[in-house]
This record gives sequence, structure tokens and C-alpha cells, in this order.
Amino acid sequence: MKQFLAFLVALTWLVSPLLAGEGFEAKLLQTEKLFQRGQFEKVVIQGTALLSEPGFSKSDSIKTIRLLAKSAAQENDLKLAENWLLVLIKLDPDTDFSSNKISIRFANLWHKVKKETSFVPGYKQKMLTVATIEFANGSFVDADKVSNVGIGVASMISYQLAESGDIHVPSRENINYLLKELEMSQSDLVDSDQKVAIGKVIGVRNYIFGTFYNMPKKKFRIDARIIDTETSVTKKQFSVEGKSDKIGELTAELGAQVLAYFNVEADKIKQAGARIPDIDLAALVKFSQGIAYEEIGKPELARKAYAEAFEIAPSFALADESREGVVLDIAQKP
Repeated sequence: MKQFLAFLVALTWLVSPLLAGEGFEAKLLQTEKLFQRGQFEKVVIQGTALLSEPGFSKSDSIKTIRLLAKSAAQENDLKLAENWLLVLIKLDPDTDFSSNKISIRFANLWHKVKKETSFVPGYKQKMLTVATIEFANGSFVDADKVSNVGIGVASMISYQLAESGDIHVPSRENINYLLKELEMSQSDLVDSDQKVAIGKVIGVRNYIFGTFYNMPKKKFRIDARIIDTETSVTKKQFSVEGKSDKIGELTAELGAQVLAYFNVEADKIKQAGARIPDIDLAALVKFSQGIAYEEIGKPELARKAYAEAFEIAPSFALADESREGVVLDIAQKP
């Protein structure tokens, strides 16, 4: 490690003259572009040089350290990435990462750091925690073709709840990571209903379970229920039904009902609902396939599925963001 740090110092000394003629904003933008192009080693070199410059602001330092942590993970230097994350959470008590825009490798490292340090972003500490679990498939029509749609329905509802600004929604990857950690020592944790009990361990107070139905005449229904992990009692049930080419509207309507139950202000509910795209079942099928491919370690197929979802529905920003994260998985070193 000492040799590596000496190497970074030497590189910083070499790179600094090249950066000296530019403003901090331009330098940071250049570093961000290097990351977007997958030139992670250069990000580590240039980002380290930036941090050494006098007068570099705290906010720019935070942005740079975020890039350094993600780039180090992409380069498979997980210890260095972890060290940057430990610096970051001390520098920025509100720091967090969107699970859609990061690689699975980095997401798992981030979850590990949060678990080991018991870190919760400051602004989330007083928020209500709600986790949405993959919806079951109760379809009467094309059940096999829509087999993964329950993942997509849960993801879109989670996205809407988080967008309200009043609900803390642990990412699917975070929940899966913690469940795997628990299952290492408790092999009987295999029943999906047991996730309610596990919620007490991982800090989730409310779970949303549900079932979706693809029905004749292009109709679609989603049933959901909120379960309290403290009591395992169903607190509230919801149901929406409409056309399968208006899946976005249906999930937005369901999300609005859930937010209203949790007493979120009407303006925030409206704002969060506006973030849900007007998509049809075909786009949701592709999006859900992308999530499923990610989880079984097939990023190329996931990237293709997300791209196809976005092509079907150009307003489907969540699919495009998810594609960005998969591109990082493809680019990372083994």
C-alpha cells in the first residue's frame, strides 16, 4: 500500500502541471468525462491530483471522492474504494448513491460499508422506511411472457415512493445483499414471507407485497398490501385496474394511494407521480428482464433489455439509468 501511495504522489506531481492552467470546474468536468468513457485508471490519477490542489472546495472534493471510490471499484481495487468511502461518509453525512447508476460490484461494496459502520445518510435517519418486494404473478394471460414483471412493478413503485422525498426506500440490491448475509448463518431463511421477520433485523418497518394480473381484453390489475414487520399484520390493502398499455398510470395510481396512506403531502404525491413514465406492458417486460439478467450476472443481456425498454418508451428514464449502471458492470476489470 505504501508503494502504491508513493506512486500516486509521484503521478500527482506529474499531472498537476497539466491541470494548473484550467479552473477547478473544468478539471472536475474532465474527470467526470473520463469516468463516463470508462477510463477509470485515469480518473484515479487525475482525481487524486485534484484533491491535492489548494483552494479545492469541499463540495468539489466530495464529487471527486465519489468518482475515485467508484473508479477504484471498477479497477477491482476494493480496499482503496472502501477507504475513499470511509472518507466520504465523514466528509458528507448525507452521502448516498443511486442504485440504478452504479455497478453491482460497487453497490455491494457500498452496502458492506454501510452495514459495518451502521451508516445511514443524515437526511434519511428520520424518514419512514418502506421496502417493496417483487410482486407475485397471478396472470391469466401470457403468464410465462410476463413472468418477471413483478420485479419491474416493485421497482417503479419504489422509485415513486423515494421521489416523494418523505420515504426512505432501501434498494432491491441492498435488501438482497443483507438477506444473503443473514442466510449465511441462518439457512432456513428461504420463504419469501420470512422477509417480514427479517425486516426487524435490517431496519425495514413496512413491507409492500402484492400480486399482478395480466388479464383478457388487455386488462391489467395490481393488488398490494402493506405489512408491519413488528406485528406481521396487514395494515392496508390496495388495488388498481386498467389497460395493459397504461402500466405507468396504474403504478403511479397505486404509488399515490400508498403515499396518501403514509400521510405524504398532496403536492409531493403529485410531483412523485409525474416522475413515473407513461409506458405499456411491452416496455415493462423488457425493463423487468433487464433487472432479472442483472441479478444472475448477465450484464450484456441486461443492457440490451434496458435499451429495448427505452426504445419502446423514450420517456422511460428509469430504464436508461439502469442501462448506465450495467454499462459499468461490463466495463469493470475482472
